[in-house]
Amino acid sequence: MEPAVAGQTLSSLVRGLLPGGRPRAALLLFLGLGLLAGCRTGGAPRIAEHWRVGLGARGMSLDDGGRRLAVVCRRSNDVWVLSLPDGALEARVDTLPRPRAVLLRPDGDGFYVAEGLSNVALVGMADQRVERSFRPYLPIGSFAFEPTTRRLFCAQVGLPTLGVYRPSDMHLETSLDVGGEVQAVAFDGADGWVVTRQADALVRVSLKEMNVQTGALAGPDPRGLALDLDSGLAYVPCHGRAGAVSALALPSPAVEAASVSPDADNADAAAAGALPAPAGRSRNTQAALDAQEDAVIPAAAAFHRYDGSGVAVLRLRDVRRVDYIDVPGGPVAAVLAPSRRLLAVACEDGMLRLVDLRGRRVAAALDLEGRPGAMLPDPDGLSLLVALSSAKVVERVLPGAGWR
Repeated sequence: MEPAVAGQTLSSLVRGLLPGGRPRAALLLFLGLGLLAGCRTGGAPRIAEHWRVGLGARGMSLDDGGRRLAVVCRRSNDVWVLSLPDGALEARVDTLPRPRAVLLRPDGDGFYVAEGLSNVALVGMADQRVERSFRPYLPIGSFAFEPTTRRLFCAQVGLPTLGVYRPSDMHLETSLDVGGEVQAVAFDGADGWVVTRQADALVRVSLKEMNVQTGALAGPDPRGLALDLDSGLAYVPCHGRAGAVSALALPSPAVEAASVSPDADNADAAAAGALPAPAGRSRNTQAALDAQEDAVIPAAAAFHRYDGSGVAVLRLRDVRRVDYIDVPGGPVAAVLAPSRRLLAVACEDGMLRLVDLRGRRVAAALDLEGRPGAMLPDPDGLSLLVALSSAKVVERVLPGAGWR
């Protein structure tokens, strides 16, 4: 006798418990399956799972197949590798103090980690040992792998430059002056797109000529980048800073959802000069900053901290800002929904805000229960992966209705 499938079991159970026979059972079965489907993809955003990692998550990386997730943890000095989709621990590898960035190799058999004063280690997944150790002249703050040229495009800590490295030996092939410390890098065919923090700009880099083509003002203290290549738009989450609100207070229309604010003018671009690199800090000062970074700072308790915070919308064709959407709480990362109708924005105040791009407003919000350190789209396309720097967890978040 073959075992009954779930639907057959439920149908038999309903017929046995309630009068009405087969029609009533079929109706209840249909409603039950619809309810389960709605719980999976619709409704309000919610946290579906918590996966344990180290303290002070600073960055994450996925392999090409979406089978592994690597999380670099600055305070516990280690890298955690989790298997997907269940989040099971595959490896925990100790690093030199204060690791800054991690990158899983495309084939998934190892990862690069930037650690210590200025060191990059290549760690193999088979035995979890350091296969090679490199000493770049400048400390690396983040990695971005470009598959066509097979080069690493890296932020260089404290400098307004983008370094281009050869992965095999971490040889610095060229260094591009982009006007500010690099916060995010993305690629689109022959172009690279770079978000710079001090210059408050989005910059286009030619991958063929390896030079800076053009740039435009994004907003105060930009931290991330999400590209919509079909629409030719870039979304840049801007953390905000004290005194910036008057210069970037763009009105949000109450009725006309499709309208946009004026393009950034030449005066805005002229004001986007690079700031000096940060000076060295004492150990006590750095420890105080670490404690501040790892704590959630509520927006109500940080007056003027997030002035001008929001999401800048830039047109890729001519690299011009076409809109600025007000988002409170200090945005630090953004992920575009597969539907392209919503933008998930992780904020420093510990909230995940879903922005309705057509209505130019925050449509929903979720308390992440900690301060976000990094965010990536889950390979399943249904959820988000959010690493908290203030807690030892990676959360799998279901964004809710409108995401797909």
